[in-house]
Amino acid sequence: MSYLTQLKTFVEVYRCKNITKAAANLGLSQPSVTSHIQAMESVVGKSLFERKARGVTPTAAAHDLALQVSGHIDILEQKIMSIRARSDAAHGTVNIAGPAEYISSVSGPQIANLLQSGNVNLVLHIGNKVRIFDALQSGTADIAIAASAPDPALFDSLVLDKEKLILVMNRLHGREIKDSTITADLLSSYNVVAYDEELPLIRQYFEAVFNAKCHSNVIAICPDIRAISNIIRSGIGYSVLPDYLCRDQIKAGELVQLGPEGPENIIYLVWNKGALKHPRIAFAKDVISAFANINYFAN
Repeated sequence: MSYLTQLKTFVEVYRCKNITKAAANLGLSQPSVTSHIQAMESVVGKSLFERKARGVTPTAAAHDLALQVSGHIDILEQKIMSIRARSDAAHGTVNIAGPAEYISSVSGPQIANLLQSGNVNLVLHIGNKVRIFDALQSGTADIAIAASAPDPALFDSLVLDKEKLILVMNRLHGREIKDSTITADLLSSYNVVAYDEELPLIRQYFEAVFNAKCHSNVIAICPDIRAISNIIRSGIGYSVLPDYLCRDQIKAGELVQLGPEGPENIIYLVWNKGALKHPRIAFAKDVISAFANINYFAN
C-alpha cells in the first residue's frame, strides 16, 4: 500500500497543529484527515498527536516522522506544480507497458496523477520483460516500467523504485521448518512455483542468499506473480516474491517468510532514445518519476 496521501496529510496536520485547519488547506473532510492520521499511526505503531481542546500536539514520534518526510513531501509538491505548469503542452494518448504485478499493486498513484495532471489518455500494455521491451522498440508503447535492466544502447532510463525479494512458503510446511536453518539443500525437498522455466526471482535469491542453485521440483509455472502468491497461500510449495505482493499475507499468517530478506531488485522507468522530444512522453516521464520509490518508502 502507498502512504503518500496519508503522509501529506500528516505533514499538514503537524504544521497546522489543528485538524480542522489542515482539512481546509487540503480540501478534505475532517473525518478523512482523521482517517489518514490513524492510518499513519497504525504504520508507525505509535500515537502521533495528542488531542487537545483546541487542536493537537505532536508526540515525539510525530517530530521524528516529520523530520524524515516533510522535506520529501515538499519536493514532491514542487515537482507536481512544475509538471502541471507544463501540462497544457501535453495531450493525446500515452501508451505505457509494464509488469502486471507492479502496475496493479504499486503504480496507482503514479497513474492517477498522470491522468489528473494533464490532458492525456492512457493505455496500459501488460507483459513480461520481453513483451515490455518489444513494445517500446516497436512503438506500441511510449514509455515502460520494467523490473529488468534495459539495454543502454537502445533505451534511456531512470531508477523508479526498488523491491525486496522474499522467500515465502505455504503456512503448513512453512511452520514446520521456520525455526530450522534455511538452506538450499533443505528447500530441495519441497516443491517450488516459478514465474518461468528460468526461475528468475528464485535464481536471484538463491545465488545471493545461499550461493547455490535451486534444485526443487518445479511443480507449476505461472507467468503472473500475483497468481503465484495465491497458489502458495492455498497450500502449494514455496516461491520468491516481491515484498509488496507478500508483505500483508506474511503479517496475516497466510504465508510464512523463510530465511533472510533477499536482494533488492531495481524497477526502471524506460523510454526510447530521443522519445522525450514528444511533449506527452516527456510529461508522462516527469509525472511518473515524481512518484518514484513508492514501494521502497512503504518499507
